[in-house]
Amino acid sequence: MRKLDMAWINGNIYTADDKFSTAAAFGVSGDRFSVVGSTEEVLENCDEHTKIIDLQGKTVLPGLIDAHLHITNTGAMKLNLNLVSKQKQEILDMVADAYSSAKKGEWIIGRGWINDTWDDPSFPTKEDLDAVAPDSPVYLTRACGHAAWANTKAFETAGITKDTPDPAGGEFLHKQDGSLLGVVTDQAQDPFNKAIPSYTKEQIQKIVLLAQQEFFSNGLTSVQDAGSPEEWVEAWQELYEKERLKLRIYVSMRVLGRPNYQELMEGSLKFFKKGLRIGMYDNRLTARAYKISLDGSLGARSAWMLEDYEDQPGHKGNGKWTNDQLYSVLYEARRAGFQTWCHAIGDAANRQCLDVYEQLLKELPDKDARLRSEHAQIIAPEDIERFRKLGVIPTHQTVFLRTDKNVADARLGAERIKGAYAWRTLIDQGNPLPNGTDSPVESCNPFLSMYCAVTRKDEHLKPEGGWHPQEAMTREEALRSYTNWAAYAAFEEQLKGSIEPGKLADFVVIDRDYMKCPEEEIKDICSLQTVVGGEVVYETK
Repeated sequence: MRKLDMAWINGNIYTADDKFSTAAAFGVSGDRFSVVGSTEEVLENCDEHTKIIDLQGKTVLPGLIDAHLHITNTGAMKLNLNLVSKQKQEILDMVADAYSSAKKGEWIIGRGWINDTWDDPSFPTKEDLDAVAPDSPVYLTRACGHAAWANTKAFETAGITKDTPDPAGGEFLHKQDGSLLGVVTDQAQDPFNKAIPSYTKEQIQKIVLLAQQEFFSNGLTSVQDAGSPEEWVEAWQELYEKERLKLRIYVSMRVLGRPNYQELMEGSLKFFKKGLRIGMYDNRLTARAYKISLDGSLGARSAWMLEDYEDQPGHKGNGKWTNDQLYSVLYEARRAGFQTWCHAIGDAANRQCLDVYEQLLKELPDKDARLRSEHAQIIAPEDIERFRKLGVIPTHQTVFLRTDKNVADARLGAERIKGAYAWRTLIDQGNPLPNGTDSPVESCNPFLSMYCAVTRKDEHLKPEGGWHPQEAMTREEALRSYTNWAAYAAFEEQLKGSIEPGKLADFVVIDRDYMKCPEEEIKDICSLQTVVGGEVVYETK
């Protein structure tokens, strides 16, 4: 055996291997784990050149993998208005401040508002924004990304009037008198997306480096990006070549904005022609997936439901494609070898996803396709077992529970809620459950997400006893959702997801014992040191 370059000894190491075994030490040669075991075993493989780090009993986990987030949108939160956890008046004050220094005609952009947490949870109006920013277009995306709040100037710039018809799969919300409210959902965001200037290559590179530091500081060593265009990936590649980007990224390619079917197909075929890219830059960049959205979000009432919303009779949300349209684009993706991701939150969207996947697997058989339903949030009870039968992977964002619990029962009713956020049911049927945060929809902190998975509570320990606690995960399952299961969802379980000889030396040293600390402390766990390929990329001062 080659002598070790580095060794970490005297630790409390949860390897997350098949047996969920523990170890006291491990050694790294190059960018791989070389030996895992006792401190004595590891020291036997050291020489005078080996750098030895004494963990002094600290806990170590495999490098954490967020199975669904948005890299560029996460980094952009540091450049635009960050509206997370802000009340309506606070947001208006922020817009007024930005307006005071904005150039004439310059867009004021922000993201993160959740009206359900406001004192008045009704949707805001364009007049609210007009009062503080009358002459600059303002466009504020809801936290979920499936609705936006805009002022009159933004509607004018995007060419939208009260008479503009709703596009398929989206709405320009109106007041009772027929005038525009100021909120748009899903496909109705497309005119604004086209009017807002695109990021330059330099901005994309700045944004990804900001996001990288945020991820590393939270113990994430790999992320699975939920939809980026080719020009963003090319900008990242330049940073990899300069060794400035060290994050491991698994990309799903996506046509940006809210395209119509023709735009979707034309843009998608360009990805498929480009082909797969696997394990580039020492296993730091892989682009082998394709993402498409089938509906919106529960918070925006645009998740596509089989039956009416309980609290809005006559409204089922917004589906985006016919089955034939969805099949035709996914057929081309599968023919080109791409894994497919379908954003599906409502039970109608999840049924469409499963129906089309079933058709695809008959037409293009593949026993290891690992097709994914992104979010798989609300599933008709009769459809739940189809995931395991078809081998479709349901990815979840357990941190969504912290806010969705406030509205889900009212919107879904007592029967439909049985198929919502059904983590325990899906796991017990034999499904892996990769976990993520959908950042910047929620904080990218994986420990808050694992806390929600285990407790079914928000960060304020509410509700007492947990929300539908029968669907909770164990601590081991919650950790696997960020390690083995996430790696499996990206065909990378032989490379990462556990601390074992031969796997990439990605790990995180944390400030308390994840398996033994009080349940309510899981959300407070912090990374002390984050390591990618044996290189320390983050360390607390």
